[in-house]
Amino acid sequence: MRLIVLAAGQGFKLDGFNKLTIRDPATGEPLIERYRRLFAGWPLTVVVGYQAIRLMNEYPELDYVYNDLWSITGNSYSLGLALDDRPAVAISGDLFFDERMVELITAAPADAIVVQRSENKQAHSIRCRVEGGTVTSVYLGEPQRAEDVETTGIYKVSSPPLLREWKRACAHNRSVFAGINLPLAAGPVAAVEIGDRFFHEVNTHLDYLSLIRRRRDA
Repeated sequence: MRLIVLAAGQGFKLDGFNKLTIRDPATGEPLIERYRRLFAGWPLTVVVGYQAIRLMNEYPELDYVYNDLWSITGNSYSLGLALDDRPAVAISGDLFFDERMVELITAAPADAIVVQRSENKQAHSIRCRVEGGTVTSVYLGEPQRAEDVETTGIYKVSSPPLLREWKRACAHNRSVFAGINLPLAAGPVAAVEIGDRFFHEVNTHLDYLSLIRRRRDA
């Protein structure tokens, strides 16, 4: 199993700050170092774009894929550049979590989306309809049903046909979030809920302020 970190975006809501260099307010550990520690022993590929040289200069030992169309594509295109037939876990490069989440990912079925129950009604959220533990649709926007869950930006895919179809879909429909392109018709994909595990996404200054307070109160 390999780890693909999607980090090509501009991070314009964070003044263009590279999210992988955001530090844990409690420990000072940069997010990229956190991923390397939590997934120690996993082959790691980082997809970069905006100001890529900053990360590559600081961490030249990592395996990189460069998305030169970062300004006009979504993270689907970034993922498509990195995918091959090797089983992979793909994650957004702005997620704080801990060892319990890695344990959940490792124990999850071979093809799975990590999801959460959320009161978030924002129109840019990626959501899943789930029937009997299997994802039946992935869509963007407000929840269509009260029981629909929100994706976390963590995807585990092991089936070669599913990987190939996902790669093709990401190259063709390159301006959307990667989860939208997941080809559910290529095989069953399980929904795995995070439950009470620590998870925090940083997209804005307020998200980071919330993380500071959350870590201070822990």
